[in-house]
Amino acid sequence: MRRGWESVWKRATIVTMEHSPVSTRAYGSMLIGREGQVVAVLRDGKVALLKLDGDSYDLPQGVRRWAVAWDDLSIHEPM
Repeated sequence: MRRGWESVWKRATIVTMEHSPVSTRAYGSMLIGREGQVVAVLRDGKVALLKLDGDSYDLPQGVRRWAVAWDDLSIHEPM
């Protein structure tokens, strides 16, 4: 599902790793359940760049931003 630019700056949770790029799926077990903020739309609107919450030493490989497919995310609507 393409969500596009209307989802930039919204909060999101990684719920699966079925559709994300292979380089992201390699760390799937460490990323599922993590939350962050959508900061960009990549690959012609098919993938979101997600900036994860937390300190970099708690994140896989110390990487804060991950490319995650829209179908692998749960987007939180603002209250």
